[in-house]
Amino acid sequence: MGILERLQKMFCLEDEKQQMCDHPFHSDIFRDYDIRGVFEKTLFPEHAYYIGRAFGTYLYRKNLKKICIGNDCRNSSNVLSERLIQGLAKSGAKIIELGVCHTPLMYYTVNKCNLDAGIMITGSHNPAEYNGFKFMLGKDPFYGKDIKEIEKMIHQRDFIEANGCEIILNDIFVNYIDDLLKNFNFSYDLRVAWDIGNGATSNAIREIVNRIPGQHHILFEEMNGNFPNRKPDPTVAENITYLRKFVEYNKFDIGFAFDSDGDRLCVVNSSGQMLYSDQVLEVFSMDFLKKNPGARVISDVKSCNRLFQRIKELGGSPIMEKVGHSFIKAKMKSSGALLAGEMSGHFFFKDRWYGFDDGIYAALRCLEILSGNKDAFSNLPYGFVTPEIRIICEENKKFLMVEKIKEKLQNQQVDFVDIDGIRVSNEKGWWLIRPSNTQNAVSLRAEANKKEYMKQIFKEISLYLKPFFCDIEEILEKYE
Repeated sequence: MGILERLQKMFCLEDEKQQMCDHPFHSDIFRDYDIRGVFEKTLFPEHAYYIGRAFGTYLYRKNLKKICIGNDCRNSSNVLSERLIQGLAKSGAKIIELGVCHTPLMYYTVNKCNLDAGIMITGSHNPAEYNGFKFMLGKDPFYGKDIKEIEKMIHQRDFIEANGCEIILNDIFVNYIDDLLKNFNFSYDLRVAWDIGNGATSNAIREIVNRIPGQHHILFEEMNGNFPNRKPDPTVAENITYLRKFVEYNKFDIGFAFDSDGDRLCVVNSSGQMLYSDQVLEVFSMDFLKKNPGARVISDVKSCNRLFQRIKELGGSPIMEKVGHSFIKAKMKSSGALLAGEMSGHFFFKDRWYGFDDGIYAALRCLEILSGNKDAFSNLPYGFVTPEIRIICEENKKFLMVEKIKEKLQNQQVDFVDIDGIRVSNEKGWWLIRPSNTQNAVSLRAEANKKEYMKQIFKEISLYLKPFFCDIEEILEKYE
């Protein structure tokens, strides 16, 4: 069904107040940098309509109208897209519909075509039953207090009435692929495995491997909203077990894994080892700072001390920032940084790209580095550090828990950084506890200066988490 047909259907919708009675909005779907929930449990099709009404109204009042809409391949994405577009159109938006695509294509379209806004319907790295909305306002992220403003407008039914329309945009996918591959030179003997995970990067990656040299093998390339071959989050080691074994057994030079909407990248080296994203950012920094001496590099509060120290040693200026692609992008703009990364697999390049997180572009930068040094991602020195440890926690308790731990640390006069959650450093190393903004979970990570210190660091963490998780010691034992 095209946009114009949807517009006609839109005027047959029931009264807006009546539609909202069956499924009131859950406040916890309005998060720091997106709107996200479980489809048909906390997020419903009519919610998409009202999100469109509110965001369309927000744009209209600022004399902004041109917006592109994309959606990933989840089973719920098409219906959410349809209802979102109905809401936007009724609020006067001029809409470019990208259809099924990966999030970076939406980012690219807004940047390339100088659009006023963009929305991507995606559950990102979350399981198949999740879905949600990522926003752009111009070339900047739309997050924090702006998301809260949309929530307020929805509850108050603060909408304008205006006539929207459809804008046809040709060749944007072709332009994106052409721009991606511009100014790259790759070695002809690289052997590369691409794990799409049945996600929305499928079309783009198939086109790319047909146009670059080397031997390429694509895993799980068919788009499927049930994600039958692995879970969408590639940064969890067990989710990419097949890729790791495939790379090692077949002696590939590198393997790449993507989440369902393609803004995250996980790298597997030639030994089948999954690299942490701060390790990958260290390799990027080594290459980047040779060409941009003294430049700023941003990483999030979950990254290890080694990364920040290495950036200094390489002549760069490290910046620690809150977790979340919106916060990182805002910090890049305010600081002038041209490179950034997160432990969650988001990488941001602004020296030869647009500054948004694009897993495919980050993979191409890896191939460029490998073309000059096949050992660039092998035998990376690394300290005694845990992966990100996620513990399920009720949404309404995780923030309160962190505040209580913060109070306890203050009473004990323990120094900590509270950029995002709590990061405590001492002579043994450091540990972090923070509430996740994308899952009902708290996130932990620790790094020890010596192997024998890790047990002592875990004891410290257990001391503060025991009142909230009685089995915390058993959880941490797995990572000693």
